Amino acid sequence: MNHAELRAFVTVAKEGNLTRAAERLCITQPALSLQLKKLQQSIATPLFERHPRGMHLTQAGRQLLPAAERVLTAMSEFRASAASLNGRVLGNLRLGTILDPEFLRLGACLRLLAERHPAVTFTLRHGMSGAVAADVDAGNLDVAFALGPPGMADLGEQFKVLTLTGFVYRVIAPPNWGGQVRGKTWRELARLPWIGTPPESVHHRLLARVAAAEGVEFNVVAQVDLEPSMMDLVKSGVALALARDSQALRAAHADGIVIADAVDLPAELGVICRKERYLEQTVAAAMEIIAEVWNSDGH
Repeated sequence: MNHAELRAFVTVAKEGNLTRAAERLCITQPALSLQLKKLQQSIATPLFERHPRGMHLTQAGRQLLPAAERVLTAMSEFRASAASLNGRVLGNLRLGTILDPEFLRLGACLRLLAERHPAVTFTLRHGMSGAVAADVDAGNLDVAFALGPPGMADLGEQFKVLTLTGFVYRVIAPPNWGGQVRGKTWRELARLPWIGTPPESVHHRLLARVAAAEGVEFNVVAQVDLEPSMMDLVKSGVALALARDSQALRAAHADGIVIADAVDLPAELGVICRKERYLEQTVAAAMEIIAEVWNSDGH
């Protein structure tokens, strides 16, 4: 058996589907099938059963999967340690971004990465917090910025998370809605018109937690997937929305937006990767540099 065969086993086990696993590994489906066949022949044990809806692990496969994952993690750690001996970091970093670059301090992060590790190239992919986290989990991204409640409680245990900062989401309302939102509880605010967001959005996830805790259903009258569009709809008098505290204060000063003063939602910004990849040289370099930029007194 070899690294490629073990990686094929683990990837198919996670995806449950040969086509998706082959896409994730960037190889053809016949090549992936051959790797699985060789691995199963080498241990004289079937690892999967074929079903109409995909590939299911056999009992032996379920027992061997944790060991295979440990081997892959150990090999990643070995490669990272070997690469660090000459102090040179190589490779392409696939970085997931969210929100606006200024809030992420993205320019400073990429500048320092380029200065420290000039042999590292990077590819940026922008999306919603939940979407880029899913891409990290699937192996389509190496590292990503992520948003969530304090402690990033809605992220799975498979992620390594470095918390960068905490902030607050405020409820914002159209100008002249002060009487409708000031001093109001979540239960009262939920009855008013709201701008909804897709499930991948942190806004959706935070409000879903409120709805569950308070036993309410928000009166969503519009669905939007971009923060600037949400702000425009609020300014136009359509409905309520969430906004980061800094955005809410700017809009209140510039446009007369009203901020609900009795409720808010604490949140955190972090940078994430899969735990087993944390010691890979490009991943470790990116995570450390992003954390360094955020911990710097210069910001």
